[in-house]
Order: sequence, then structure tokens, then C-alpha cells
Amino acid sequence: MNKKLLAIAVAAFVAAPAIASAQTTLFGQIKYEVGFIDDGNDSNFVHSSKGTRLGIHGSEDLGGGMSAIYRFQGGMTSVNTPMSGNAFQTNEENWVGLRGGFGTLQLGRSDTAMKKTSAPFRAFTDTLAEPNAIPAQFGRADGIHYTSPNFAGANVYLTVEPNGVETDAYYAIGATFRTGPFLVSAAFESLDDTGVYSAPGAPDQTNWQVGGKWSFGQGDVGVLYQAVNDGDNDVILVPVNFKVTPNVNLRAAVKYVDPDQGDDFTNFAIGAQYMFSNRTEAFVNVWVDDEVGQTSGGADETHFGLGLRHSF
Repeated sequence: MNKKLLAIAVAAFVAAPAIASAQTTLFGQIKYEVGFIDDGNDSNFVHSSKGTRLGIHGSEDLGGGMSAIYRFQGGMTSVNTPMSGNAFQTNEENWVGLRGGFGTLQLGRSDTAMKKTSAPFRAFTDTLAEPNAIPAQFGRADGIHYTSPNFAGANVYLTVEPNGVETDAYYAIGATFRTGPFLVSAAFESLDDTGVYSAPGAPDQTNWQVGGKWSFGQGDVGVLYQAVNDGDNDVILVPVNFKVTPNVNLRAAVKYVDPDQGDDFTNFAIGAQYMFSNRTEAFVNVWVDDEVGQTSGGADETHFGLGLRHSF
């Protein structure tokens, strides 16, 4: 009996580290892309490791249907910078929280409610073409983040970021509703001029958005409208995905911007993805900047990118 107890104790001791770390997961992705971008004068051969990231996330069962959760995530953000000199930024997701029947509460740095409600309309994630196809208001904030439980297809999101100045704060509220193949999204945010999320010295502003998306089996199409800076700038984004085969996905996005000052412009991007597996893909994108395009810094030019991505 003593030998059996000793064997059990030794086995438990050996297994203890594995048990303790069973709820902790290492994740990330390696992504590399090369392309041609015209700056108005020259056609530049560029490369990008933007989107390469590494993180850990985990949870602990606290009982009573409640869990402690956490995430620490960073990545590389520079374009045309050698990977050896591309600093690893810890400015993505860094938070601790609780999850239960009340929803999810996160304390730290995470996506704003504005970003969470507009994320379904992001078509060219972490690629050189993304500036042509990303929502205008799409960021993270340090503070309190809350996601409600799902109520018959509806979720509510809330972000509050203290900024250290009296009671001023950045705050955002948003909601999504899913029913069958349809998604409806809406959000509002207020940026104080002294906030961390809003640039210090920038004027106070409010932004709001509304969008809808339809999935039709082999793909999806959406439209998102954002009124930026109290409606001074209007942004309309239309993303489209179409799966030709289980391995091949075609995507496109049109982004129309009507600023309060200056001429309006339209940027668009098209691309194709080949999925070797759920974790590995090759992609090719072509995008065009209008007169005041975002990628080329003012040139109306066509650009090209080719890349490979592996997630783990």
C-alpha cells in the first residue's frame, strides 16, 4: 500500500507543472510580405513583417460558473524595417479579467467597443493593403472593457479609459446583433483632448458608426458608415469575400472618404488567399490609392503585395 501511495505521490508531483499550465496557451503568427509601392516619384520594392505577433492567454476556473482570464500579446508593426531591427511592441492586448454569467470584464489594454463592432468589416488584416480597407476608427485603449452575455443574438460592448485628468475619460459603447446570415452593428465613442487613446492636445470629438453584413454561404458582403469628428469626415467601407473553393478565397474592399476639408477620395483593394490549411495561407493583393491615398502619401497609383502567413 505504501509503495502504491508513493507511486501516486511521485506521479502527481511530476504531473503538477503540466496541470498548473494546462490553462495557459502560447499563440501567435509569423507573417512576411513583399510588394511594390509607388510614392509618386518612384516605384519602391518594400517588405513588411507587420502582423507577426506572439502572446499567451489563459484561464482559471474559479467555480460557480466564473473564470479568471488573461492575455498578454505583442507584435511587430513596422513596414520596410529589417526583422533584426524591428522592435517587438507590447502594445496590443495586455489585460486580466473575469468571465461568467454576467459577461466578460477586462482590465488593461484591449480593443475598444468601437473596434469590436467594426472588426467584422476588416478585409485585409495585417497586409500592406490594409490602410485602404480598414475602418477609420479602429483602435485599442487602456482601461475597463465589458462585453455583455449574448441576448438572443445581441451583444453590448463598453470601454472606459481614465486619463489622469479630473474625471475626463475616453468612453465608447457599441452593440452587434446576429440573426441567421445577417449582422447589424452600431457604436459611439467620445474622445477627450487629454486622453491616452486620443492624442494629447487634439480637440474633443465624438464619432459614431452603423453597419450591416450579409453572409451567403460562399462569402459575405458588408457596408459600414462612420461619422468621424462629429460628422466632419464621412467614411463608407464596403468589404466583400467570396470562397471559390474550400482553399481559395477572393476578397475586395472599397473605402470612400469625404473629409470636411479637401476633396473626397475612393481607395479600393482586391486580393486572393490560398489556404494550405487552417493555419497557413499565401496571399496576393492589388490596391489603388486615390489622389490623397493613404499608402503612397498623395499619389494616385496601383500597388502590389505578396505574402505568406502561418498561425500557431
